[in-house]
Order: sequence, then structure tokens, then C-alpha cells
Amino acid sequence: MKEYTAREMKLLKANPYTFKVTKNKLYFTIEFKETFWTAYQAGMAPRKILEDLGYDLGMFGQKQIDSMVQSMKRQAESRNGFRHGENRTRRKKDELSIQEGAVAQPKETLENILNEVKYLRQEVEFLKKIVRTENSATRKS
Repeated sequence: MKEYTAREMKLLKANPYTFKVTKNKLYFTIEFKETFWTAYQAGMAPRKILEDLGYDLGMFGQKQIDSMVQSMKRQAESRNGFRHGENRTRRKKDELSIQEGAVAQPKETLENILNEVKYLRQEVEFLKKIVRTENSATRKS
């Protein structure tokens, strides 16, 4: 993974299309993403687009540029569209969470759920032991 130097970070932050820069990651503004995607759809090369938008191509490897294109494609095709920075959405509430206005579960139901969780944890530990045993047997062979 590429790490940006302090000088590179300063240059990247100076670009109006940069939303945020850390030493490991570059986040773009919505405007950048929309402009990039429109130009890419029109047939422009990603390197040319980056250069036209004021970025130094020496800071980006080909793999990083390819990753940018794939990220833009995913965001463009998502129902949420482009957003500043990362394109993460909040996780949906767990199906087991109590909904507003719902009647509280009886104590027996909660006990059943806790017992099931304990059982599943035991089952996971058992499966881990089986995998460890199989792995050690294949190493000895």
C-alpha cells in the first residue's frame, strides 16, 4: 500500500477536489467523483482526467488508478450515488433489535436466545478444534 509523504499530502490537500488525505488514503469530493465519472464515460483516459483535474500523476501507480476507476463505477451504479470521502453507508439495524412500539419479549424468549448464543459459541469452539487437529495432521504428513 502506498504511503504519501508529507510533501505529497500537502500538495494533495491543496487541490480543491481533495476532500481529505491521510498517509495511506486519499478521499475525493463529490464534484471530483462526478467530473471524473462523466469524463471517463465520455472516453477519456483516467490518467488524463486526473491530470486535467490538477493531480500529479507521479503520486499514483497504475494499480491505484485502476482501483479509483472501479470505486467510481461502484459508486455511480449504487443507489446512493456519489458522496464526500468514503462511500460507506450505515449498517442496517439488526433484525433482532426491538422496534419502536413493539411489545417487550417475555423473559423465557430472552433466556432461549441466550442459551442459543451459548450453544453456538460452544459449537464454534468445537469446529476450531477440529480445524486445528486437521491442520496439524496435514503438517505431520
